[in-house]
Amino acid sequence: MLYTIRSGMGLSCIVLLGLLGLQCHQVTLPVIAGGSAVSAAVEVAPAVEPGGGPSTTTAATVSMSMSSSRTGEIAPQQYQPGDIAHLAQNDPQAFVRYCRDEYVRGGVRDYTCSFTKQEFINKRLGKIEEVAVRFREEPFSVYMNWVHNASAAMQALYVKNAWVDSKGRQLAWFKPSGALIRLFVPKIKQPINGVGAKKGSRRTLDQFGFRGTLDLIIKYNERGRRNNDLELHYVGESSIGGRMTWVFERFLPFTGQDEPYPDALLRYHIDQEWLVPTACYSYADSDGEQLLGSYVITDVDFNVGLNDNDFDPRRLGF
Repeated sequence: MLYTIRSGMGLSCIVLLGLLGLQCHQVTLPVIAGGSAVSAAVEVAPAVEPGGGPSTTTAATVSMSMSSSRTGEIAPQQYQPGDIAHLAQNDPQAFVRYCRDEYVRGGVRDYTCSFTKQEFINKRLGKIEEVAVRFREEPFSVYMNWVHNASAAMQALYVKNAWVDSKGRQLAWFKPSGALIRLFVPKIKQPINGVGAKKGSRRTLDQFGFRGTLDLIIKYNERGRRNNDLELHYVGESSIGGRMTWVFERFLPFTGQDEPYPDALLRYHIDQEWLVPTACYSYADSDGEQLLGSYVITDVDFNVGLNDNDFDPRRLGF
């Protein structure tokens, strides 16, 4: 085993349930049928970790459900009791790779969601921001519209390879959040990895999405494993937006810079049915007290049929 199992850490704001003693579960894994769309009825989750007491689930099986929405039905795939839960508990790195592979095989083309985030930028912890998001896998496209506590931008639009400057840098459209600024600069197009973009967010637009988050988790897990720095383990069960999740903690030596590792502690939630990361909490310390970034996704509608018009800067007022 490549991972060190550590318990009894006394961390706040996390549900410590069934550490290494979780009962076996039967999980219904969603497989998106051709032309289908699914909807989860969820509540808006805060950009802080869910607290409360331990889960009271004691049944031998857990069956999650999703309601069909707009264009089709979902084709669930049944697994034997405990298969996925056992992998999650005993080999967290193999599990997250499995989640990434299942997402790719699952046929997700696009989705809309509510995105709640809070970040430590410019030596201070910002306000909790709420964002309505449209996302498409091919071509990679993301549109964000801030509905509460907009910081640097009130809208952002990025479509891969749609806008590239003379230096070959990928560009995105932004609308500044300040009313006074918008009088002089109503909109701006700038590099997604440029200085201006990084002033408003720790993560760039091209890193958004379930697959992008899984790729980032795997990237730093693998780097830590190769350097013998990785400590990764399964913690227990919790929930995000009313949906059951499995919770994991990753520890790496953090120097205060993005490289070689982006945080000292990453606590992430994987939805037990969808097998996607619906929440990530990044900390500068291993005790989970110095928050770097909190990212929560709820109200997800898969395969709603987003097209070029939904990411057209003229239609969106850019």
